Amino acid sequence: MAAEPAPERPPIPPAVPPALVFLHRATARLAEADDPAAAARRLCAELVPHLADAALVHLADPPGPACRPPGGHHRAAALSTGAPGTPDPAAHLAAVVAGPSPGTRTGDQDGGRNTGPGTHALAVPLEARGRRVGGAVLTRGPARPPFDGADALVAGQLAAVAALTVHHAHVELAHEAVTEVVRQSLRPVPPPPLPGVDLAHRYRPGDQRMLVGGDWFDVIPLSGCRVALVVGDVMGHGLEAAAIMAQLRTSVQTLAALELPPDQVLRSLDDIARRLADDSITTCLYAVYDPVVRRCSIASAGHLPPVLVRRDGTAELLDPGPSTGLPIGLGRPPIETTEIAAEDGCTLVLYTDGLVECRGGDIGDRLERLRATAAAADGPLEKTCDALMAQAAGTEDDVTLLMARFRGIPSEHVAGWFLEPHNRTPGQVRALVRRTLREWGLERLSGRVEAAAGELVANACRHATRLVSVRLVLTDVVLFEVGDDDHRLPVLRSPGDLDESGRGLHVVAGLAERWGSTRVAGGKTVWFTCAV
Repeated sequence: MAAEPAPERPPIPPAVPPALVFLHRATARLAEADDPAAAARRLCAELVPHLADAALVHLADPPGPACRPPGGHHRAAALSTGAPGTPDPAAHLAAVVAGPSPGTRTGDQDGGRNTGPGTHALAVPLEARGRRVGGAVLTRGPARPPFDGADALVAGQLAAVAALTVHHAHVELAHEAVTEVVRQSLRPVPPPPLPGVDLAHRYRPGDQRMLVGGDWFDVIPLSGCRVALVVGDVMGHGLEAAAIMAQLRTSVQTLAALELPPDQVLRSLDDIARRLADDSITTCLYAVYDPVVRRCSIASAGHLPPVLVRRDGTAELLDPGPSTGLPIGLGRPPIETTEIAAEDGCTLVLYTDGLVECRGGDIGDRLERLRATAAAADGPLEKTCDALMAQAAGTEDDVTLLMARFRGIPSEHVAGWFLEPHNRTPGQVRALVRRTLREWGLERLSGRVEAAAGELVANACRHATRLVSVRLVLTDVVLFEVGDDDHRLPVLRSPGDLDESGRGLHVVAGLAERWGSTRVAGGKTVWFTCAV
């Protein structure tokens, strides 16, 4: 649609003095400047040669580091007629840069003050809303008369209009800086490299002004080398949907840290969503992949089915369960967790409806097209992502795509044992750890890992009533886990001088890179990692 032409200004009566005509037209041109640099250039162009033979306009930094322009600390524009003998305006710049504070008078003349010999230089501050945003220096050559009061008034009027333009531009820059910070905090971030899985993703918001929407994805590392894959879609567009999305996304990350099963995560998310907004409706799919046992648990709340592409090139739309029709926000949706085999080389495709929905098209046909495209794609995940995103060309909805190719952790990098809980067990575990690390060529870590492992196993044997499980996993770190049937999680406390217990976790925290504990079915697991 063509832009409407700017309205024509009414003609100026011929009886109006030329000085007023100049001031009227110059003011209108300055008011149309759309950024500080343009305002500085236009002010110079209006001052030269009508009022001066040379002019220099200096702009101060915008307030706040977030909206400062790239490059130098100050910006300036200069213009000169080249008249012989014209003083250099830069020599008088200090008169406005380091002059009186805003709101004080600069001399006997309103709007500017004379500087230099022969009053052939005029300094004019640029002030708006009580703040100095810059200044202008005007100079004349000896062929022209010195500046007088009328010249100072005209220069001051033009400087005031330019200062307002600069001020409003600074305010807009500040708003844009705040908006950008909010926008970046809402956009999904690239997932970190994780052991046992390759990842690729795409995110394209429907609102090209805000560049954020209600769609999101997350890749959340869990204990035991597991990883949670999340894709969600808040109904709606723009900032309101993005605000709800950000709160739900934070909630999912918090629930994932509790190591809850996928169905419990989504049910808890439903309670949170109904407290955030009564009319908010969200679909979400939550999957947990375990690269050691090569299984994937999936739960869905009204979300479109994921696609599983197998190693032989076949692909299928997964049905995460019979009770996945109700989205989050409608109150206690029935959600079930479905577990599938995740063989090495398989690829799981998670997406939002923007990838497959189009106005007037059948959703079943679009899902079949997605499945066929994912099955036919060959090569790197990034190439497959591009092929799938091509299906969403022209859509106005948010589009999110997350692909995970399962690689698993080699069996030779996993060692596990079940041991009776007695006083000799910590020593047996230290010997097993020493032997395993020697087989992996990591003898240098034996001292740290053995000491920390012995402390955790001793604590587990103290509380366990059944067999204690021990596992050692090698990825980019060495992971040690011990499990027992006691649901009470260990807490790191500062022991007193006379306490005989409570120091084991301090030893583990000092030796390990990270440590933690997780409730599991039948008890708990306590773990730590050491960098390789």
